[in-house]
Amino acid sequence: MTNDSQGNAVLNAAAAPVVNYFTTPDAARRYARSRPGGHDQVLELLQHVLAAQLPVARALDVGCGTGHSTVALLPYARAIVGIDSSSEMLAQVPPEPRIEFRKGYAEDLPCRSADFDLVTVSSAYHWFDHDRFLSEAARVLRPSGWLVLYKVGSMGRLPDRPDLDRWRREVLRERYPKVAKNQEPLTAEKAEDFGFREVRVETMPHTRRYSLDEYVDNLMTHSRVIRVVDGGQESPAAARAWLRAELAAFIPPAGAEFTHEARIHVLRRQAGP
Repeated sequence: MTNDSQGNAVLNAAAAPVVNYFTTPDAARRYARSRPGGHDQVLELLQHVLAAQLPVARALDVGCGTGHSTVALLPYARAIVGIDSSSEMLAQVPPEPRIEFRKGYAEDLPCRSADFDLVTVSSAYHWFDHDRFLSEAARVLRPSGWLVLYKVGSMGRLPDRPDLDRWRREVLRERYPKVAKNQEPLTAEKAEDFGFREVRVETMPHTRRYSLDEYVDNLMTHSRVIRVVDGGQESPAAARAWLRAELAAFIPPAGAEFTHEARIHVLRRQAGP
């Protein structure tokens, strides 16, 4: 959600185009209202890794979207800046005196050098040009500052319903194909090339209960659905009706508990040149 205000930028000439699908008012409103959380649970790891250094003086949240991940940083920093390239997403952020929101790009951060102790990215690294972002992250971090990349699972799984996984792979993907993303993982070796040392990599589960309508609203925030709906190929009502009819077989009237998988990658900027 952070790469081109017009939704057409190619971030890597050798790769498929990576498009920002979160640029319409309707998509931003749906995201602000219905995107699943989980940031708080994942960021609890910082209490152990950064420990006595918390709260840091200044933190930067890149690809902040509608501010969910930025607000989650409040226990960890005295002042926070959230950056996103979509004006419509930023229009949905909640007011908070300790947070400043700015429009900008991960590859050209509108920030002074060595201005932050902590830089975070939540479920947005796959939208970035990785090399350009890592160079910018190293620039805006103070020596020995922290870079935290994490992904909060949003689709989840029903442990006793493997047929839901099959439905996603076969039925959902046919109607709403996955969009192009920069999925190359950040290795310890590549991080070192940009002046970062890998400190911790951890995968953690968390659960959330959804009613049928809540889970449908969740899927309406995903880029694969947004591309079709906000691209004008299908109305929101038609998409929601189809998803509801398909998912009714998996989610009973009392709701269902989904297991999400989150992953966090903690790195530290090297103090020396």
